[in-house]
Amino acid sequence: MINIIIADDHAIVRKGLDLFLKFEDEVRLIAEAADGDELLQVLSRMTADVVLLDIDMPKMNGITVLRTMQEEFPNIKVVILSMHREEIYGPTVRKLGALGYVTKDADPKEVVRAVKEVHAGRLFFREELYTVRTPLREKQRKIKLSNRESEVLKLLSIGKSNKDISEELGISDKTVSTYKQRLLNKLQARNVVDLINFAKMYQFV
Repeated sequence: MINIIIADDHAIVRKGLDLFLKFEDEVRLIAEAADGDELLQVLSRMTADVVLLDIDMPKMNGITVLRTMQEEFPNIKVVILSMHREEIYGPTVRKLGALGYVTKDADPKEVVRAVKEVHAGRLFFREELYTVRTPLREKQRKIKLSNRESEVLKLLSIGKSNKDISEELGISDKTVSTYKQRLLNKLQARNVVDLINFAKMYQFV
């Protein structure tokens, strides 16, 4: 039996998954948490095999929780369950130790499959998203970023939202969006995952 804990601030997601898992013989939901703080408290009291972890939660977001879990509960495997597309946060959470990523619009059977895969020690990601295109890599070598662009890129790459970045750098959300668009244009990137790959390649993170 694979024991699961789900951390998500939406009760309908937790309850819906609980109802679905009742029909599964190999997995069992043993606890729920509505935010990152509550999850860490639960983990201090009980042992799980796999945690299904949302990214956008109050008090402590999933990125911060993931970092903490790698230090305090390294034997518990983590699958990210998020409303965000995998190309946005997948590279970051994978680097931080998550073993799988499932979006909330996926079939519940996909969640169960992810849990079984990571429990068996295998990764559950869309591997095609983690290959950096050669043309982009060649073009990026000749590009110089300003100090502020480098700061924004680094914070984007570790999963910070526009609001987080604006607060940390003391600039407005609108200015953050401007820098993000400038980075996309300057690096000829398609999306945030290309920016993250650039940051990893040139050790911004």
